[in-house]
Amino acid sequence: MAFLYNRLNRKILLTLILSWSLSSFFISEQPLFLVIIVSVLSLVSFVFIWLEKAPLFLLVSNSFLSAFALYVAMFYLSFPFWLLLIAVLILFGFIFTYTEQKIGILGNQRLVYLLLFTIIIIEFFFALSYFLISPLNRSLIIAVIAYLLVGYCYTVLAKHEDNKFTTYILFSVSAIILIMATSNWGSLY
Repeated sequence: MAFLYNRLNRKILLTLILSWSLSSFFISEQPLFLVIIVSVLSLVSFVFIWLEKAPLFLLVSNSFLSAFALYVAMFYLSFPFWLLLIAVLILFGFIFTYTEQKIGILGNQRLVYLLLFTIIIIEFFFALSYFLISPLNRSLIIAVIAYLLVGYCYTVLAKHEDNKFTTYILFSVSAIILIMATSNWGSLY
């Protein structure tokens, strides 16, 4: 855990996760306009990683990109289930730890909440694998769930008065309904 408190180590690890996730868009042969949009998103994320700015943006973008890369590993590369389970646990554990360090939202029970949130993400990750929607839409839902969990930490656990948790819930539910309603059901593309 002390490894993650070193700024340079965190930046390098986030950059490696970002580049690995970006490469998954090329492996899965996504349309060119989507690859361009994701490349721009990755470039902005790269800049924010090295400037150590916008931790919520990095949470959402890294959650989206990492989830998509893991779905590519699941569906296109046929990685074993147990390996994906460990990868989700490690990746999202690091993403939540990074966000928590930058925002300072968890108290003494940091490890309990970290395990709880990664288990919630694992459950959603594998529950969404049974839906017949594209990995892109599944990844967007995972990013929204990660945003909701951090919103819970920020408003309820850290007791910040500037936001209400109902705002996070309304945004998350609206976003998930919109994603599910506009999904192309029955295909992986």
